[in-house]
Amino acid sequence: MTRSEQRIPKLRTRGRENRRRLLAEAERLLLEGSSDPLKFSTVFEAAGVSRGSAYRIYIGIDDLLQDLATEWINNFVDYLKSSDPGAPPETWTQLSDFIVRSAAAYWAETADTMRVLPRIRSNAPASYNQAVRALSDCLAEIFNRYFVIPEVPGWLSKLAFFTQLCDISFSDAVRSEGHISEQRLIEAEALCKTYLAFHLPAWLPARNQAGA
Repeated sequence: MTRSEQRIPKLRTRGRENRRRLLAEAERLLLEGSSDPLKFSTVFEAAGVSRGSAYRIYIGIDDLLQDLATEWINNFVDYLKSSDPGAPPETWTQLSDFIVRSAAAYWAETADTMRVLPRIRSNAPASYNQAVRALSDCLAEIFNRYFVIPEVPGWLSKLAFFTQLCDISFSDAVRSEGHISEQRLIEAEALCKTYLAFHLPAWLPARNQAGA
């Protein structure tokens, strides 16, 4: 675990505000800047955060950018937890479609961040891996809220790949068309349902029907 991973949960009010400013400024600079590597000093100077304060939060630019990616996932988890399909879905395929459409909506709301994430290095720290696990846990909770899920070996890993399928579909849509069209949404829904159908039966008992 890096020093910043240990310190971020313990930051006081001013430290949390400095972290927010550093993340926002890094994103702005990545969006507006050139393809040249972004320097940590450029970020904390533009954010108006002192060198000492910046290095008390992050080890350097890679640490900051990885935190940006981690925060995007953590915010997505919160977004999913607050999402509501309205009426309880009658089938797990309907629930799958709801999750895919919720993911697309979150992509649209965080379009700027999505533009800079591909520039972040892929060597994921523990905090990023924990965020990915939290996302899988969140999806498992959503499925379990509405349906009685059978024993599926590696269920959390299956749900992690489910989210990757969404990402692949949406990335291709944005890269080739500039947005996620309705047709692309339908394709993503079909892809995710087809994948889950390898691991789930066609019908699952509803949680309320099972008396759970």
